[in-house]
Amino acid sequence: MSSAATPPPADDTVTTEPGAGAKRAALEAEQDHLHRVHDRVEHLRERADARAAEAAADRSGSTFQARFERDVTAHHHATRAARYTFGDVESLAFGRLDLRDGDDLHVGRISVVDESGDVLLVDWRAPASAAFYQATPATPMDVVRRRTLVTRGRTVRDLDDELLDADAAEELGLSSVTGQGALLAALSRHRTAHMRDIVATIQADQDRIIRSPATGTLVVTGGPGTGKTVVALHRVAYLLYGDRDRFEGRGILVVGPSQAFTEYTARVLPSLGEDRAVQRALDGFAPRGVRVTGWDEPDVAAVKGDLAMIEVCRRAVAAAVPPLPPATRFSFEGTTARLDGRTLAGLRRRLLGRVSSDRDVTTYHARAAAADDALRAALWKAWRGARRAAGARPPEERSGTGFDQALEEAAQVTMLRRCFWPELDPADVLARLASGRVDLDRLAGDLLGAEARGRLHDAWQQAEGWTLDDVALLDEVRAVLGRVPEASTESPRDRDPGLRVTGDPGPAAVAPADVEADDYRDFAHVVVDEAQDLTPMQWRMVARRGPYASWTVVGDLAQRSRVAEPRDWDAVARLIGRRQVAVQSLSVNYRTPAEIVEVARAVLEAADHDPDAVPRAVRESGHRPTLHRTDDLVGVAVGTALDAAARADGTVVLIGPPELLPELTSTLEGAEAEDERRERVRVLDARTVKGLEFDDVVVVAPDRIAEASAVGLHQLYVAVTRATRSLAVVAAPDAPVPGEERYASVRA
Repeated sequence: MSSAATPPPADDTVTTEPGAGAKRAALEAEQDHLHRVHDRVEHLRERADARAAEAAADRSGSTFQARFERDVTAHHHATRAARYTFGDVESLAFGRLDLRDGDDLHVGRISVVDESGDVLLVDWRAPASAAFYQATPATPMDVVRRRTLVTRGRTVRDLDDELLDADAAEELGLSSVTGQGALLAALSRHRTAHMRDIVATIQADQDRIIRSPATGTLVVTGGPGTGKTVVALHRVAYLLYGDRDRFEGRGILVVGPSQAFTEYTARVLPSLGEDRAVQRALDGFAPRGVRVTGWDEPDVAAVKGDLAMIEVCRRAVAAAVPPLPPATRFSFEGTTARLDGRTLAGLRRRLLGRVSSDRDVTTYHARAAAADDALRAALWKAWRGARRAAGARPPEERSGTGFDQALEEAAQVTMLRRCFWPELDPADVLARLASGRVDLDRLAGDLLGAEARGRLHDAWQQAEGWTLDDVALLDEVRAVLGRVPEASTESPRDRDPGLRVTGDPGPAAVAPADVEADDYRDFAHVVVDEAQDLTPMQWRMVARRGPYASWTVVGDLAQRSRVAEPRDWDAVARLIGRRQVAVQSLSVNYRTPAEIVEVARAVLEAADHDPDAVPRAVRESGHRPTLHRTDDLVGVAVGTALDAAARADGTVVLIGPPELLPELTSTLEGAEAEDERRERVRVLDARTVKGLEFDDVVVVAPDRIAEASAVGLHQLYVAVTRATRSLAVVAAPDAPVPGEERYASVRA
């Protein structure tokens, strides 16, 4: 997990020796309390399930009001049942506070009250629980003893005490019963395919970020392993708890850099009892049916991400409309009129010039009715001219003449209307530009330089499909097009509300917002992870989903994958339309052993980035990273990964340049090893592993990763900081390896 836990206790933390059997007695008491909590939660869940089923089955009322109240009641109880359902969580209760007034308070995932009204558990997000994370010996916040419980399901496995007020502890007769601390317990466990929550080990600096008010833009920055991602996810759970009407009603959007990242983090919020947030990777913003594979090189991505592409996309929509016929003839009341195609083309150009993505009413499809009115007016003008030329006096007003009905029945006019302002698809519009059917030089010659146009043209010509960097362009085109207006099939009688009984909510009953819908645009809060990698166009794409939202932006400029991304967080805030920016930094690495951190510092130095940006590690592993020099990169790398999988449980990853991934995968599949060992080894490139973590990491051909682009060394920095246990690097005999002296050398 991008885990967060506390550094070892400060020197002024108070400890006392417990009496004989004190720990056993404390464990038994906590076990009894945990049983009470679980029994009560199961009872509450069963009761809520029964009431939801009872309400759903109720058919006693036949009025709209009765059905509406029944559905609301069923939904209410089903929601309560869901909040008491946690699945395979590790800890329902995980802490206890003994207070100066003699009371005690157990802290957990939710608040639980027994039949008599006694509080068994307080939600970790409640104000009363803040002291569990923020109290220190210097500022005890009325806490005498803080106890951390290590639990699994219904079982208390260990506990750890911290006395914060010695005098009060003596008065209350409290002692410190120590065990394996929460920090060491969390860090010593092997990783799985999914990120764990850190609700039991949140620390004071992280807790302050989690509980920050949701106003403006909060930027959470810090190096690898500082817990940025998981802190942001816990912040989502906290916001939902603190203002459920606002954040659950309009939804929270969590944006990650890749599908692998989103799958890795997907279980954190459900484990905290929250499922209203929408988690989506950047490629998940592509229009439905569009397949996205890979991404562009940094120099190409910089062009596609430039804000000049806003106008390129708008012009691409104008260029996508089909050509008009040279002339259109039609007859009405015995007079035949002719409308020249050049006249219509000029009219359409003027209408297209007013199309933009700025507002819903200015989009292409929103202006379809206005375009149709303009076309009808042009046809009417042409017919009136022909009528006068024939010596007859035409009517002044079109209304009441039957002219519009005649147009509906004229096949040639129907075809003209379809051609004049057709429905357009965003992928088709951009495909015309990417395929060369629309001349890029002519379309964007005044917007992009010749070199930028060349990069864009070559990238599109060589591509086998859409890339991640095309998604923002597809979304921009979709925004310019807007929604296709739905044809109304209602008759005036259908729209007449008629008589209503007092109290009947009728259509005023508003259904919950469908936050999962592709075109939903009103999230209350937006979280963007790995934010240093988003281009200006991608920021524009995400910002479109929350024009009135508050924001949590998570990133580390040292881990960038771009050459032209916004250079500071104020620039990011401007891109999403916000002025108020607060930056909170995390500086303690809870994931990476100190020996690997030293290697990471050397990589940052080689990248000409401030090496002090590397966060401070809280632990040592006792093992130096290993450097394997060999001509057989793939064979040695796969063998090293399988050896790591054989030594201990956990996850292992082979990280290499893209061109080596197929050979690494095939060699791993053909290796002589147990299936279970092979299945625990993944093969990924340096960009995909961003935000992920593994017990053991094997980096292959670091020189190729570093030389692949202008930000290659930053990608290598990402690769070497994924490990929680061991790091091995496999390089060619003469390949440069930053920080080589910090490795234990192995010659293959």
